[in-house]
Amino acid sequence: MKDDFISFGFVLLLLITFLLRNVIYKVFKLTLIILSVISFFNILSYYSNNQNLVTNKNFRISEKLSKDIVVSSKNIIPKRYLIKNFENIDKVDIGMVLNLNGNIEKSNYYDIGVVGEIIDYTINSYQKDLYSIFIGMKSIIKELFTDNFGVERGNILSSLVFGDTSSLDKEYKNDLKELGIVHILSVSGFHINLIFGILSKILSFLPSIIATFIYLVLTGFKVSGIRAFSMVFIREMSPRVHRNYDGINALCVAGSLILLIRPYEVLRLGFIYSFVSTLGILLFNSKIKDYLYRLPKLLSEPISLIISAQIFIIPVNLIINRKLELGFLLSNIFLVPFYSLLVILSIVFVFFSFIPLFKEITVYLIKIIFDVIDGGIILIKMFTPESIYLINILIIFIVMLYILYFFRKKISFKTFNKLVLILSFVYIGTITMINSSVEVGKYYDKNYVIIRNKDRSYLYLDGNLKNIDQLIDKLGVDKVFTNINNNQDSSIISGVKVEFINKKVVLYVDKKKIEVNNMEDNFKYYSDIYPQKYYFIF
Repeated sequence: MKDDFISFGFVLLLLITFLLRNVIYKVFKLTLIILSVISFFNILSYYSNNQNLVTNKNFRISEKLSKDIVVSSKNIIPKRYLIKNFENIDKVDIGMVLNLNGNIEKSNYYDIGVVGEIIDYTINSYQKDLYSIFIGMKSIIKELFTDNFGVERGNILSSLVFGDTSSLDKEYKNDLKELGIVHILSVSGFHINLIFGILSKILSFLPSIIATFIYLVLTGFKVSGIRAFSMVFIREMSPRVHRNYDGINALCVAGSLILLIRPYEVLRLGFIYSFVSTLGILLFNSKIKDYLYRLPKLLSEPISLIISAQIFIIPVNLIINRKLELGFLLSNIFLVPFYSLLVILSIVFVFFSFIPLFKEITVYLIKIIFDVIDGGIILIKMFTPESIYLINILIIFIVMLYILYFFRKKISFKTFNKLVLILSFVYIGTITMINSSVEVGKYYDKNYVIIRNKDRSYLYLDGNLKNIDQLIDKLGVDKVFTNINNNQDSSIISGVKVEFINKKVVLYVDKKKIEVNNMEDNFKYYSDIYPQKYYFIF
């Protein structure tokens, strides 16, 4: 049973810390160093998978992904495997245990932490244990939401409360991404602080933290939830052991513990966004608030919180998505407070829905807030400029400016200005000299090539897609050519011709043949666009 509840281990460690107090605190720094070192080697060893055959072995279902499922081995440090086109996907729930036989094919999908695919498998049994039954309570609560608010809004409430977006409408989720508020769908510091804050006013510390942990279990131990819970625990423990709370240290502890338990999280966007946004808040929130002292507190506090959270998210988002979202400030100021109210009312609704009058009032209020949010989304989208797609050289320039800014106190003002000037000249010179660039990547299982010149961008796709518009928006291209194959040559643009032969990319640059090697087996993602594997400038 202990293997099934490895995530409980770190919470048990926190509770032991509460009991031992000063004894543990004396070795805090040493423990943090040891955890960091172990986490580092844990990350390196996670993707080394030598197992080829499984016989009569138990796996827990971790995620359901459309037609596929992700299962975790029941080891001390569980490894995750993908089962594609799982036949009985509607009959299984997250948390359920499968006993199966099969072969493991090494195939790393870094965005979902998968080290291999289970193929040629047979299911021996489907099992439910205490853990799967417990987290199955989410389904009961989700059904309560959908029965009272309809399927669409019920799924939104379930996503807000538990951070589970598997049933959320894709178009709605894309709207939240465009508005820069998709973070509300993750179990964050707001959720954990809200639950703990309410409980701590009624109960003492220990039952409050245990009840908050139970909520964390229900959410499925989301990364942002573990991070927030760890920091809340350390914050509340600090005065009890007569120490000052240090947010940066608490964040480091949370990160080390997560990577100790789940080393694959280091490459997942949820982990990255959660930690860089929290780091931005810890470093800059109070400073920005000081600059906004003339504004009413009702405005200065949310604005400073939003801007500080975005300081590190913006460069990370530029590197990953290559787009600058401009609507995040308005959306976070005017929409997030209403979503926060939805979270509060939803939790209250779950606990008091058995009281008819109270239930009726809560349902009425939630529906009004939904109407306000729907109207707000329409208005903000009308007044928000479209996302700006940036070329690589500009992204590098912006990131370099970031780095220079944060090291400005280490160098003289004169040197800082010179470096900025040199960087600007290099950027201007580079974009002047570059005639065209070619990017080669992968979208789901299809290779693509993008040719960018100074005026327009063209995408060549090996096959066809239904969601072409979404791809155009994500990659920032002007025109798409599909079904390019070895029997159909692409038109020559900027001296470049593209061919796809046996799932390989072949480029002809000024009649010179360049065969792009397939790196799919070494570095691939499950459900999104690959990071650029090759980048040609000529």
